[in-house]
Amino acid sequence: MKEHDKEHDNKGFSLVELIVVVAIIAVLIGVLAPQYIKYVEKSRVSKDVETADTLLGVGYLAVSDEDYFADISIGSKIIFTKNGISIDPAGDVTLTSAMNEYVDNWQNYKVQSKAYSSQKYVVEFRGGVAGSTFQVTGNWQPNP
Repeated sequence: MKEHDKEHDNKGFSLVELIVVVAIIAVLIGVLAPQYIKYVEKSRVSKDVETADTLLGVGYLAVSDEDYFADISIGSKIIFTKNGISIDPAGDVTLTSAMNEYVDNWQNYKVQSKAYSSQKYVVEFRGGVAGSTFQVTGNWQPNP
């Protein structure tokens, strides 16, 4: 065999080189994975807070909209949990219509973060006589 042919017979990486590369990748994953998980949870918390703020905004919009204001029942609630968004009393046509108008695909929103998974966000409509004044409040509460 010629000298030139022997140089080209050594194709690929040695086992040692491959093990070193795998070890480096494993160390990088070990260092970066906890940070990644923390950032994912932080973004889920932000998303849950944003959704809660949106629901409170829907409450304010509903009581300021002529189409909904007169028909909202005092004591009605929009409830946001890990199981989704519900309206209490169930079947409240006015709040359901407001949610359909103001929030796209609201039935698909669910609490996603661990921080709020055992809680519920409640937007409550309180006030005087129906159709007169409303107080709209929203807060996180324990979800038994």
